[in-house]
Amino acid sequence: MCPVCTGTHCRRSRWHSKEEKLGSEGFRPYRCHHCSHRFLARDSASLERILVNGTAAVLLGFGVLVGVELWLDSGAEEKRARIAPASTAYSGKSTNGEPSRHLRSDEVADTAVVTAAARAQKRQEAAENGDADAMLQLARDLATGNKRQKNIEQAAHWVKLAAATGNPEGMLELGRFYRDGFGVTQDAARAYVWLDRAAAKHPGALKERDALVRAMSKEQLQEAHQLSLPTEPSAASPGRTNELMEGIPALGQPKSVE
Repeated sequence: MCPVCTGTHCRRSRWHSKEEKLGSEGFRPYRCHHCSHRFLARDSASLERILVNGTAAVLLGFGVLVGVELWLDSGAEEKRARIAPASTAYSGKSTNGEPSRHLRSDEVADTAVVTAAARAQKRQEAAENGDADAMLQLARDLATGNKRQKNIEQAAHWVKLAAATGNPEGMLELGRFYRDGFGVTQDAARAYVWLDRAAAKHPGALKERDALVRAMSKEQLQEAHQLSLPTEPSAASPGRTNELMEGIPALGQPKSVE
């Protein structure tokens, strides 16, 4: 359409120069048959290219969205398929008629509880039969309430038994118990004695003993040295709990380990 007379009978015109053509990309020269006015108008081929490119971009974007949605759906299906065996009801038989090996979620939980209880019982028996490592683990479980009822006094009892076997970790733990008053009456002198005994075999005990010394009074240090006069505690022979109780050594005269 002519911009001067609004006539629609127009024809293509020639470019006046190469510079005009290069500077009018996307346009073409036209001349109106009614008023002979020459003007530039957008080339219809350029419009078609824009429409085609725009349509292709829209279709490409749509395809990407569809692909992402399908990928997310497949991931969700795979996740549900993994969860399904543990959450479905136990039928007793599989699809081929043989006994199914899948358990319901409550049966899995029951099995875990039974296994934990069996391990706890086994550890208890090992501790009662003189296993120092089992004694220490039992003491930690009792001190923290891990898989059994919390009982600080019982925890201290098993730590004493572990220390009586000459176990370095047991002596270190008993020293800490006396130092902090955990399950026993707080006693810096006895804490020093057990930390000092543990220091001979446990590097960490040496630092804790020296730190305790810096916080002790002169009277406490004298008492600690007096308690340290006996030799190292003798290792208790494996046996029942009452035998280990007899194996707890005296720390001095007339005082003994509490």
